[in-house]
Amino acid sequence: NDMLGRCGMENAFAAESGGRYPELSTEDINAAGLDAILLASEPFPFDTKHRAAFAEQFPGVAVHLVDGEMFSWYGSRLLLAVDYFRELLDTLE
Repeated sequence: NDMLGRCGMENAFAAESGGRYPELSTEDINAAGLDAILLASEPFPFDTKHRAAFAEQFPGVAVHLVDGEMFSWYGSRLLLAVDYFRELLDTLE
């Protein structure tokens, strides 16, 4: 959530995360009016089959696979984060 905010993006479900990983229904996701769904490689290894399933279930919403390490692993990876997020934002526009 913090990294999204620093890039000018908004986590539509930030308020829902009473725990680390909120559980969302299809109705919750549809009602949120999302521009994009980001499926991270961490902590769950989403891949192309998951991306296809989300794209089918939520037509009209862009679904992207993203590097979860850039969102949640601190330390030396932050050196790569600026370029990574610039490229990600370019693909979302």
